[in-house]
Amino acid sequence: MDFDDTPKERAFRQEVGAWLDEALDDIPPQEGLSEAERAHWSRIWQERICAGNWAGLSWPVEYGGRGLDSTAQAIFNEEAELRGAPYPLNGVGMYLAGPTIIVHGTAEQKARHLPGILSGTEYWCQGFSEPGSGSDLASLQTRAVKVDGGWVINGSKIWTSNAHNADKCLLLARTDPDAPKHEGITYFLAPMDRFTVRPLVMLNGDAEFNEMFLDEVFVPDEDVLGGVGNGWRVALTTLAFERGTMALSLWVWARQAVDRLTDLAIERGLADDTAVLDALGALYADAEAVRIGSLRMIGETQAGGAPGPETSALKSLWAGVVQEANRLAVQLDAAGGVLLDGEGAAARMRHYLRSRAHTIEGGTEEVQKSILAERVLNLPRSR
Repeated sequence: MDFDDTPKERAFRQEVGAWLDEALDDIPPQEGLSEAERAHWSRIWQERICAGNWAGLSWPVEYGGRGLDSTAQAIFNEEAELRGAPYPLNGVGMYLAGPTIIVHGTAEQKARHLPGILSGTEYWCQGFSEPGSGSDLASLQTRAVKVDGGWVINGSKIWTSNAHNADKCLLLARTDPDAPKHEGITYFLAPMDRFTVRPLVMLNGDAEFNEMFLDEVFVPDEDVLGGVGNGWRVALTTLAFERGTMALSLWVWARQAVDRLTDLAIERGLADDTAVLDALGALYADAEAVRIGSLRMIGETQAGGAPGPETSALKSLWAGVVQEANRLAVQLDAAGGVLLDGEGAAARMRHYLRSRAHTIEGGTEEVQKSILAERVLNLPRSR
C-alpha cells in the first residue's frame, strides 16, 4: 500500500490547509486555556466549520453533505489537529449521530435531524455507558417501558461527553428485559430537555464528562432508530463511525505528545542521554505505526470493507503512546513532577492526569484485548 497522498488527496489537503490557516487566524492556542475558555472556542470553531461547509464532508450529497470519501474527512481532521484547532463542540453530531441516522434512520428522522447538525443548531451527546456496565455495554440496565405513543425511560448514564451542551442524545435502553442481553436493547434519538445532567470533575480539574439521570423521561415512537430491539446493531454502526473518524486524529495526538516530550528532553539537556533517546525512538515508532495503521484501515473501508478488530489494536497502541509520553514528561520534571517548576510543568501534569483515561474511555484496554483475542486469534470468549 502507498502511504503517501494521491494527487487528488494532496490537492484537497492544500485546500483544507488554506481554509484552516485563515479560519484559525484569531483563535488562540488551546494549551493553557481554562475549560470554559476551551468550550467557548470549541463552539466558535463549530460555527465556522458549519458556515464553511466542512461539517458533512463524507455525508451523501442528498443529505446536505459534500459526498467525499472517508479519507477527505480524515485529512480535514488531521490538518485541523496539526494546527491546534479546537475540537468542534458538536463532534458527536457530525461524526456519530448524523452518519448513524443516515444509515438507519427513516426519511422523517433524516429530514428532522440532519439539517440541524449541518447548520450547527442541534448538538448531540452519546448516552451509552452506565455506572455498572461501562466495559460490558450490553449489560446496560436503563429501562424503557412501552406506553401509548412512545416509551417511558428510567435509569442513568455516565461519562457522557458534552451532555451539558447537548440538545439530543444517542440513547441506548433495554426494552425487553427477558431477551438475551444483546437483543433486548433499543436505540433512541432522545431529547435532552428532561434529563438531569451533572458534571464529573476529573483528576486534572476539568469536567468535560457528565452523569445523566432519566426519571420517567418520555420518548415518542418516532424517536426509535433502527427498530425496537435492534439497538445493539445500530450501536455497532455508531462505534464503527467513531473509530473510523478518529483514525488520523489519533496519530496526531500521539505525535504531539512525543514532540512535547522531545522538546522537554532537549530543554533539560538530555538530548544525548541513551535511555531517553531509546524511549523517544520507541515512542516515535509507535506513533508512526498508529498513522500507518490508520491509513490502512481507511483504505480497506474505501475498498468496501468495514472497520474491524484492527481499530482495537490502533486504539490500544495510541493510548499506550500518549500515556507513556506524558508519564516520561512528568518524570523529567523535578521530583517526578511533584515539585512543579512553573506553568510548563503544571501543564505536563494536566496532560499526564488526562491521559490516564485513554485506556478507559472509548472501550477499556481489557475490552480491546478481548476483541483482539476473540476476533483475531479466535480464542474463546472471555465474558
